[in-house]
Amino acid sequence: MTISDWILIISAILVISGWFVNSELNRRHEIAKKRLDYRLDMLLAFIEVFLQMTSSKNPFVEHKNLPTNMADARKKFQLYGKDDEVKMFEEFVTNIESGAVDATNESLKKLIDLVKSRVRKELKI
Repeated sequence: MTISDWILIISAILVISGWFVNSELNRRHEIAKKRLDYRLDMLLAFIEVFLQMTSSKNPFVEHKNLPTNMADARKKFQLYGKDDEVKMFEEFVTNIESGAVDATNESLKKLIDLVKSRVRKELKI
């Protein structure tokens, strides 16, 4: 084999390797975008619950769809949330169910702080 044959073989190997590397990077990027889309959908469901909870003194009476929105947010937290987010959301729901207003407000504040810091980190803000 001559040097030009070796150059041709090495060039072909580099091009094929570049295709594989580029495919893998594109795949990871698409997965990250999809993951972020699902997480943002989860957070939007939570924002709806948060706004209804904080907009009145008795949100379950004034907002008839709050239990439905809370169930939707809970489902999305279970599917797309990180472990500590799921645990905090469950603590929030448990406090609501027990009627502990101060504990509910405290767990809601903790959950909001955690979610806010996570979103900023994920979006690199």
